[in-house]
Amino acid sequence: MAEGGHPYAIPMSFGYDSEKPVFPMQWGGGYDSRKNRVIESNPNVCLTVYEQDAEDESIWRSVIIAGELYEIPEEEEQQAYASIASNAQFPPDLGVWGVPFEDVEFRLFGLDNADCTGREFSTEYEEWTGETPE
Repeated sequence: MAEGGHPYAIPMSFGYDSEKPVFPMQWGGGYDSRKNRVIESNPNVCLTVYEQDAEDESIWRSVIIAGELYEIPEEEEQQAYASIASNAQFPPDLGVWGVPFEDVEFRLFGLDNADCTGREFSTEYEEWTGETPE
């Protein structure tokens, strides 16, 4: 997300729907929140996801997805919410935003993975000898 030519990053819980494939996201904020204003002015975003391997903590994976956010149509909401519920983590108390719950507007967005790259790497390196491998 960008605001006035400057990056605007937000923490995000999301799901992944392998049937579509799409990354559904739900966010909340005040009806006139900065987040809502920014996405209305420029829906182009970049989502970066990373994880550490559960069995080998020296292994990391990352994925970067760039594209345009779109509001998920009502007929697809149930599937999107199911995806989010199975993959995302939510704050236990929505009061962390400092906005009364009744003033929070929840919106459901999707991001397709047409522009998606990823990699896996290790934090353990072999000693470099300065020689170029043949």
